[in-house]
Amino acid sequence: MIKQRFSLALSLLWRTYLAYFIYSVLFSMALGFTIGAGLLASRDFLRFGPPFTLGLFALLIAVLELGGRVNVLQAVFGARLKRTQAHWRTYVLQLSLLLIALALLNALFALFAPFEVWVYYKVYGAPLLFAVGIFVLGWAQTPSTAETIAAHTEESSATSAAPKWP
Repeated sequence: MIKQRFSLALSLLWRTYLAYFIYSVLFSMALGFTIGAGLLASRDFLRFGPPFTLGLFALLIAVLELGGRVNVLQAVFGARLKRTQAHWRTYVLQLSLLLIALALLNALFALFAPFEVWVYYKVYGAPLLFAVGIFVLGWAQTPSTAETIAAHTEESSATSAAPKWP
């Protein structure tokens, strides 16, 4: 059971990180091609760009899930992870809340902390909180019912094949 939870947590961690990385690159390219020259010169953009990106990603996956019944993470990685629709929905909504919390924390650091402190947070603290948060969300997800039934069937067949002692 612990091995399944650990495996699921790591699977969701790297898949979510990859999806967020792809989104960030596409978002940065879109901004760079449209209003990039003005943004790069602005110190405020460097400070408030990451919370805006996190919040927009959280809003995007939540609105697509709630409004359009489109689960972005399931669409990209659903074939490899055998999860029910309810598990994917729960994960996406919890992930949205986590990303909003991280965006608010990043915005608070950007507003109230000196620039050097914010840089240290952004380089060391934010990725660690992102990874730990996603790992905890993955750990909290219960194993799929199909996996639980298969494991229970294997256990019962292994115990029924063993000789019974009086």
